[in-house]
Amino acid sequence: MRAIHFLTAAALLGAGLHACQYPVDSSTLPDPVRYLVIDAELTETYGKVNVTYTLTDVTPQGGYNFPIPPAAAAYVLDSHGNRTDFATDGSKNTAFAGVVGETYRLYVEADGKQYVSDPETLRPCPELDSVTPVYRRESFRAPSELYYDGFDVYAHTNDIAGQANYYQWDWIHYGRAVSCALLYDANAGRDVLVPCTPYDCWNIVYNTQVTVQSDKLREGQPIAQKIVRVPFARPPAKYYLRVEQRSITPSVYTYLQSIQTQTQNTGSLFDIPAQTRFNPNVHGVTDPAESLLGVFSVFSSRYKIIHIDMQQTIPGAEVKVIPLPAPFINDPLAAAPCVEGPFRTLVRPEGWVE
Repeated sequence: MRAIHFLTAAALLGAGLHACQYPVDSSTLPDPVRYLVIDAELTETYGKVNVTYTLTDVTPQGGYNFPIPPAAAAYVLDSHGNRTDFATDGSKNTAFAGVVGETYRLYVEADGKQYVSDPETLRPCPELDSVTPVYRRESFRAPSELYYDGFDVYAHTNDIAGQANYYQWDWIHYGRAVSCALLYDANAGRDVLVPCTPYDCWNIVYNTQVTVQSDKLREGQPIAQKIVRVPFARPPAKYYLRVEQRSITPSVYTYLQSIQTQTQNTGSLFDIPAQTRFNPNVHGVTDPAESLLGVFSVFSSRYKIIHIDMQQTIPGAEVKVIPLPAPFINDPLAAAPCVEGPFRTLVRPEGWVE
């Protein structure tokens, strides 16, 4: 019988469910103090609130433990006193529908302490007119580098005249998962990939960079913003990219701009950015001096989905081939389950094409 040992599958599975989107650099963390994170979003189509603590036992080697969440409750009031209650685990409440022009305030109780946000108004978002990939060679790179030939992706919009506007852009990439487990084959003396079951299984890659812009110098004019660079490489044959444009509040813009300028790394709900930026618009009521992480973001948005053709011919450019990290298992019946999580999904992405 073929001897196959599960050395990494369980670890990878756990990482897929709980891995941080952004890395932790413990050398830049403040003194080892536990911080409360209050991170919330209100939009025209959903609301969500996450209340947790920062990672514990962070080591220079990158080790950490996930915190035990506080006993928490959260709700939002609009300017008319209408109340919406939210879970505090970060799950989306799609029953909530924000209204452009309405002002909202977040209230949180965590481990017996009270917190409240500044009032934030949902601002209108202009249409995302187009998302365009533009081929460009980065000649400062070596020809062997993955991003030597690639596509700079731009978002195009028209600024809303007559008011101050603040924009943020985000993206997400879906790619079909070719393998859902990496096992060690003792007979072959190497790791092997195990295909996914069911076949319809997608990996998810998130943006980790802050991209914001104000209309201070672009009042009422067209705006073109570079969002991301995609390498000219296969697989996939068609690169799926969903780009979102947000109209954010001034306080959130200032907060994100400070991160963009100094670190280019937002930090997630669980991480502290390299240059720590404390919550700009949620404050302690019980203890006004308490420092919090996270942000209360109220925004409207528009999005578009594009597919970049990686089979096209570009004069002078050669598409790179991304190799598999290991060969597939030599067993036609072997399969590993596709497990739903933050970085993998069984749900076919909107607008997916083969």
